[in-house]
Amino acid sequence: MNAITVFQCDRAGLYTGETTADESPLEPGVFLVPAGCVKVAPPAEWPADRWPRFNGHGWDLVVKPKPKLSDPVAKLAAFLAANPDVAELLNSTDGGADV
Repeated sequence: MNAITVFQCDRAGLYTGETTADESPLEPGVFLVPAGCVKVAPPAEWPADRWPRFNGHGWDLVVKPKPKLSDPVAKLAAFLAANPDVAELLNSTDGGADV
């Protein structure tokens, strides 16, 4: 059975990797492309701050998405780092009564 390389995308169309599509046993020459995959190859290289996103016809290089934090402690730490006034309020001894 023949196979071709196809390129996986997430729900937003962002490139996630490659896999194979097998030839249909019932229709020679027709390949069974897995859901979320495309036959068009992404660019061979792209800048570190960009990531390939399939637009339905080809690849665009979009701003590289930041990974989502799944750890609640890491989320809170990131929030407090971005909002020092909230961190200061939490560290106050009077609980922010004068605010």
